[in-house]
Amino acid sequence: MSEQAKICIIATGGTIASIEDPASDSLRPSLKVEDLVKTLPKAMSNIDIIRKDLFLIDSANMQPHHWQEISESIQSVHEDHPELSGFVITHGTDTMVYSASAVSLMVQELGKPIAFTGSQIPSSVPWSDGPRNILDAIRVASFADLGETCIVFNGEIHRPTRTKKVRVNSYDAFDSMDPTPLGVLSREIVLFEDRKKRTTANPTFDRRLDPNVFLLKVFPGMKPNVVSGIVEMGYHGLVIEGFGSGNIPSEENSLVHGIQEAVDAGCAVVISSQCAFGQAYPSLYEVSRASAEVGAISVYDMTSEAAFVKLAWILGRTKKLDEIQEMMMKNYVGEISFRSDVGFTAT
Repeated sequence: MSEQAKICIIATGGTIASIEDPASDSLRPSLKVEDLVKTLPKAMSNIDIIRKDLFLIDSANMQPHHWQEISESIQSVHEDHPELSGFVITHGTDTMVYSASAVSLMVQELGKPIAFTGSQIPSSVPWSDGPRNILDAIRVASFADLGETCIVFNGEIHRPTRTKKVRVNSYDAFDSMDPTPLGVLSREIVLFEDRKKRTTANPTFDRRLDPNVFLLKVFPGMKPNVVSGIVEMGYHGLVIEGFGSGNIPSEENSLVHGIQEAVDAGCAVVISSQCAFGQAYPSLYEVSRASAEVGAISVYDMTSEAAFVKLAWILGRTKKLDEIQEMMMKNYVGEISFRSDVGFTAT
């Protein structure tokens, strides 16, 4: 790599930053950016790294306000150093998809990569995947013709809003849920056409967020009053993971009345699918049509994580249900891939 590059690494904790805490005999995030950089090959003099330590927390402890702080940090560094080639965010794997999806919505049109990465094994362990993943993320941030937020992990580049963590222990922790990943890393960085390419930065930063969104997984025998209870607790949005193509019970233990009451109370209700692949289709079956008829919004093939984050982001802007529906159907950062009437065009 003979090209010159300047990037920023923002550390937030996670397994990649963890070492054993003798007091508790457990792993605890403790390593800062400087410690992580020391694990990398020495022959990287062509890459200038701005180091920024933001958090040292396990990603299970990440909250929506942390997404805002990460986005704010990106904006601050970008404004001070607009010449940067890209960003690397080190993060725990458990909630990386949520954080990266939120950043992709809060920081749009930056025109350069924001690469989230982490590890399954702590960097302090000799066989850790951390050094390889952070080196791959640095390569992407420095040199890839990519102009969007991504997850770089185990030699693959994923779009966060189309990604799930699917394995607990394997190095191959993440998979893209249709279409394919954005690219792969080998001797060269191989990028696929379904991506946003680098552009001259004309970013929009908007961190408004309403964290009062509930994610509910439907199960056989679930009591209908669960929905009304969620509204009574003060939630402004509800993502319901239905069966199959977004199906919900409509006879015994029907959820339809509860959804209608929630919508009438001003709570935005969206329907996703528990299936990793495919889409919630609101008119395929009677049990999916029933929720749509009382005002629930189908999110088609959006992942539940992406739908959850997107609804919180939208509710930070409006509480009007018609506007929420219109914005949920708008494809901002490639979060929808199956709807024929909604396109995501790489520029």
